[in-house]
This record gives sequence, structure tokens and C-alpha cells, in this order.
Amino acid sequence: MKLRTILVAAAASVLASCSSNENAVIELNVPGAGGKEVVLSKLQVNTIAIVDTLDLDANGNAKGKVNVKADDPDFFYLSYNQKRLASLLLKGGDRVKVSVDTLGGGLTVTGSDETSRLIEIEKTIYDASAKFDAFSTEIADALEKNDTERIKEIQVELSKFFVNYKRGALAQMMKQPASLSNIMLLYQRFSDELPLFGDVHDLVYFRSIHDSLKQSLPNSKYVRALKEEVDKYQKAFEFNNKLTLAGELAFPEIEMADTKGQNRKMSELLGKPFILVFWTSTIDQQKMFNHDLKELYSKYNPKGLEIYQVSADVDKTQWATVVKEQALPWINVCDGRGTACVALNTYAVTQLPTLILFDKSGNIVAKNIFDKAALDRELGKLSY
Repeated sequence: MKLRTILVAAAASVLASCSSNENAVIELNVPGAGGKEVVLSKLQVNTIAIVDTLDLDANGNAKGKVNVKADDPDFFYLSYNQKRLASLLLKGGDRVKVSVDTLGGGLTVTGSDETSRLIEIEKTIYDASAKFDAFSTEIADALEKNDTERIKEIQVELSKFFVNYKRGALAQMMKQPASLSNIMLLYQRFSDELPLFGDVHDLVYFRSIHDSLKQSLPNSKYVRALKEEVDKYQKAFEFNNKLTLAGELAFPEIEMADTKGQNRKMSELLGKPFILVFWTSTIDQQKMFNHDLKELYSKYNPKGLEIYQVSADVDKTQWATVVKEQALPWINVCDGRGTACVALNTYAVTQLPTLILFDKSGNIVAKNIFDKAALDRELGKLSY
């Protein structure tokens, strides 16, 4: 009997463990709304649907459970009187405590780091949208007064705001590229005609976030949807960008500042075999690849091999810090423009990292070989 009791208890423990990984618990407190109900909705990739209502007791407390897998998080929303009180990003096993008033103020959430980050991102989006709306109102007023000079001034201010905000949003995403909350920034729109990341060259950002999320959440429906978006951008990019190698040089020139602020031209390397690498210092896997490059550089640099590495970062300080920490011995450049960097567009970069191997005459002999042994073999074939 004792053995049977142990087995039953073990089985119950396993079932409880499985159950917790399939559900998330929400403990809610809404002061001043005792006896009322709060609507719980769920984002279903393209639509939002009501999944439950939480009945508040006399003290404004309620407890609910949502079905969600640990490896496939979901976005949930709490609403009262058709006003959203809180957004949640939950996975199976989460147990969150939410406190908020009936107007959505005084919001505090504990028990979910992803929800905390989502709330931070939503505030960023809300503030930016309010700023954009203010610009739109000013332009409308200037149009009504036929004040063309003021319209031009506002358009310049709006353009600067958009560029700076996009850089900030990108930096925010790259701090935690494996966070599903980045979806909200990737798909942010100021209007139907103005998405934040709507340029065809923004493919590199969609791909970077997708690749990071795929590592941690391979079963997420949102990651699958993001892959479809990456494929769509890829086709548009290929249609609009055809790499042509022409002119006085065998390859399009790149001239950018290195970590010391000195302009370095890629044409400096003509006459030597060299590797052109596009990367970002914000992705750990790409920093790890630098270790492979250093080993190969040590082996082939005495024969004449060089490397010209272009960063797609917007935070030049962080980039320079990583270059110093990794003691990268080759030419490393960055202009802080992200995908607006001319070099990325010129070389039709659609993924990070991108690697292009040139012979000493400046002809492309290989692309995107990231296996160290395979790259070693290609380098061994070159004439030095």
C-alpha cells in the first residue's frame, strides 16, 4: 500500500506539472469595482476574441486561469466597461498578479517579465503615437491657413522624429531580441500608410528578430507568422535590389568610420583576398561567430587575408565596446544608421550575418559560409 501511495502521489505530481505548463493563472485586483466583471480577451494573431469574464468580489478581487502552453505564449487583455485595463504576455506556468484601477491607472504587474516588458513597449508606442497625432494636427491647421512655410517646417520635424524614434525602437528590440513583445514594435503603425518598419530594407530586422525568437520559441504561432512576413519581404527585396558589380572597382566601394573615428575604405584591401562581413553586436550568435573568424584570421592573415566588417547597429557605443571586448584585429566600421546604412542596401543584405569572400582581384568567390571548416577550405583555395 505504501508503494501504491507513492506511485499515486508521483503520478499526481506529474499531472500537476503538466497542467501548470498548459495554463497561466491571473490574480486580479480592481479597487472600486467590487461586484463588477472584467472581460478577458486573447489576441489570435490577426483578431482579438473574448475568452472569459472575471467576476470581481466585493473587494474587487478575482482569479482566473487561461489555457496557454509554455512554448507558445499568448497576448491577453483585461477590459472594464470597454476600456482596456492591462495587456498581458503569458506562457504556461505563469502566475501573475495584476492591480489596476477602473480607468487603467496605477497598473502594477508581478510574476511575468514578458508582461512587464510588453507594458513598457506599449507605453513607448502610446507616447510616440500621441506625438505623431500632434504633428498631424499641426499640419492640418497649417493647411487650413495655407501656411506653406510652416507645413515644410513641421514635415522636417516629423521626419526627424520618425527617424529618431525608429532608431530607439530598434535599440529597444535588440536589447532583448528573443522577447515576443518585440512583435508589437515590428508591426507598429502610425497610420494605415505609415508602418514603423515598412521599408523593404527593414527585412534585416524582421529576420533578426525571427531568428532569435525561433531559437527560444520554435512552436510559437507568432514566430510562424513572422516567418511568412520575412518571406514576403525577401521577395520584395529581391525584386527591388539587384546587386551589380561595375565601375572602376571590381566591387561597390564602402567608406565608413572605424572605432577610432577614422574613415576606412574597403578598396584599401584590393590586391589581397578579404572577407566582407555584415553583422550586429547585439546578437550573441554573431559575436560567437567572431571567435571562428579570429582563428581563421590568425591562420591566414600572415599570408595576406584581411577582413572588413560592417556593423548594422544603431548604438555605436555598444558596437565599439563589443569590438574592444572581443579584441577584433581587423577593420570594423559602423555609421549608426541601422538598415539605412548605404552599404547594407548596396550589397542587398537580407540577413545578419552576411559574409562575402573576395579574391585579391576583388571578385566574389563565395557567400555566407558560416561553418568554420568549410570557410577554412575556401580560404585555403585562394591565391595569396
